[in-house]
Amino acid sequence: MPRLALLLLVLAAPLAACAQTTAETPADALDLPDHTTVTDRDPTVPVLPDAALSPAERAVQATIQQDGVHVVHFWAPWCDNSLAEFAAGWYEVVENHPDVSFTFVTLWNDGEIGEPMLTRYAIPERVTRLVVDGEKPAKEDRRTSFLGMRVSWIPTTWVFNRNGELATAFNYGEASPEQLDAAIEGAQSDWPHE
Repeated sequence: MPRLALLLLVLAAPLAACAQTTAETPADALDLPDHTTVTDRDPTVPVLPDAALSPAERAVQATIQQDGVHVVHFWAPWCDNSLAEFAAGWYEVVENHPDVSFTFVTLWNDGEIGEPMLTRYAIPERVTRLVVDGEKPAKEDRRTSFLGMRVSWIPTTWVFNRNGELATAFNYGEASPEQLDAAIEGAQSDWPHE
């Protein structure tokens, strides 16, 4: 195969992968960082009736519908992966992106936000802190829905842009500061993600 044809084939492969219209494309199919998925559904989070939403969902829905980039992070103070992710540098990620909103949603912690852990890891006060009431379920029952989207693992981090469009979802565990920075920078880009 001529070199130019091979080069064009290599360059076109990621574009073809991004154009897929499946409900959820695994990260390895798109050559994205581990634990990352791209969701190709309605580009905005559904606007659900207030009566159907928890107070935390109402707050997040109002935030992500605003212009800009918004990070929503689900965690629990008893979760070793959540704490390891904090120790790896969440403070720096927040500090490096002053123009991005951050919301930390505590799950399965008896209605407690977990402020001592947020303080221990120097999570800045500008981070919105929300809690979803509920006890820590058995591991096999740790699934919930938030704004109509599935949360089945913590930590989970979603990055939104363009008035509620989900740009990147780290749905299955820890994301490194480098992965988070890259996702935020991608959401801030002018590329229309279409």
